[in-house]
Amino acid sequence: MSSSICVIGVDLGGQSVKLGVVRADGRVFLSRRLVVDATLPAGSIARLICDGVSCLLSEARVEGFEPVAVGMAVPGTMDRDRTRLELAVNLPTLSGSDFLSEVRRRLPLPVTFDADSNAAALAEFRFGAGGDVSRLIVVAVGTGIGAGVVVDGSVVRVRGHTAGSLGHVVVDAQGPRCRCGGRGCVEVLASGSAMERRAAELVVEESSSQLAILKAERGRLTGVEIGLALKEGDEVAGRLVAECGRWLGVAIATWSVIYEPEKVLIGGGIAGLGEPFLAAVRSGFQEVGQPAIVARTAIVWAALGADAGMIGAGAMVLPVK
Repeated sequence: MSSSICVIGVDLGGQSVKLGVVRADGRVFLSRRLVVDATLPAGSIARLICDGVSCLLSEARVEGFEPVAVGMAVPGTMDRDRTRLELAVNLPTLSGSDFLSEVRRRLPLPVTFDADSNAAALAEFRFGAGGDVSRLIVVAVGTGIGAGVVVDGSVVRVRGHTAGSLGHVVVDAQGPRCRCGGRGCVEVLASGSAMERRAAELVVEESSSQLAILKAERGRLTGVEIGLALKEGDEVAGRLVAECGRWLGVAIATWSVIYEPEKVLIGGGIAGLGEPFLAAVRSGFQEVGQPAIVARTAIVWAALGADAGMIGAGAMVLPVK
């Protein structure tokens, strides 16, 4: 297969869309990131993405490349044929809309859609840290939580879509209500959004903490501020990371009974919290997981970082060697 073969990968998230020209070896040689306003109508978000794709297509042609297709990773759930977004929790205007058909109508190349969690899993299996195992779960922790499953080289699907909404597996029946309508989902307890919410609660109780100082200085606590406080040895930040990481570990224990992965990769924006978060995830997994499964399951960082969804979106439409 010629190394000149390339496609355009698009990764749509709750706050931004990442676009890149992806080569057959998984490398990205042109990319851009656009901010997404989640309150915009579906048509406006479709136009934003299509304009970005058109610009990348022109740039690629100037460089002598001719992308042959577009792969697009989207959040939420689609219908069986992946022609319509049924529910996009973090982009509510897209739920039940004609967003997918609008994107297809506007672009001059064939477009394939899949879940963002599936795209990240495929990317890590083909080009990242998951190529050495046959049973793999890849978790993306950002605004929400998504997880894709690969078994023997194929993405696992229920109803032709994902391996279930793994970010909405219930881990605490008494937990807070999630935007999906459920209660105690892992997403509402361990995602980036959950950590920001919990941090805001903790600084009210611990007004002298480094987190509280950062809140007073910056007005908002995001993963950046939590990471800074953690590096400073702030006890409250450490408690927060341990709490949220544990809940993710509990969720992995639940998933592992079903899929029995050899490896679980953790990626997404949460990677900036480093080893303390990963240690908390492992601790939660060991605390509640079946010992035999725990003993044969490795939990490590994903390799492709923030580009995993974009690379995976491209991988969906790249020829397999």
